[in-house]
Amino acid sequence: MTTTKTISKINNGTFTLINKETKTYVTLKIHTAQRGKLKDKRIVSRLIGSDNENSYKGFAFVNDDDNIIVWKNSRNHKNVRTAQILRSMAIEGNASPYAKNVEMKLSKRCIRCNRTLTTPESIELGIGPYCLSRM
Repeated sequence: MTTTKTISKINNGTFTLINKETKTYVTLKIHTAQRGKLKDKRIVSRLIGSDNENSYKGFAFVNDDDNIIVWKNSRNHKNVRTAQILRSMAIEGNASPYAKNVEMKLSKRCIRCNRTLTTPESIELGIGPYCLSRM
């Protein structure tokens, strides 16, 4: 008997979830830990600082069934709701009941300095505000 591993619909990457009504956004990074006790675990982190490359704080795992499990010490309304929206949009796309109010954008890199872009305006333009002001 052979077992087949399903392909995950929730991919690693940096994503910005934008609330179309309030114009607020949150940037999330999904990555696979490379070392330590979490090695090979897929972690969901939220951007919490101004450094788009390093200011992320983990709050959940993505398991093999594409479920997002929020860590016990990180369970609050904001993290649980973010996990629900992320999973729903990754699995169902625009058919998601959350899609009417939320847009998910894959973050890009600045065309000038190659840093990660996380704000909706910068993602659209393809360049960050600092690099834009220097041109």
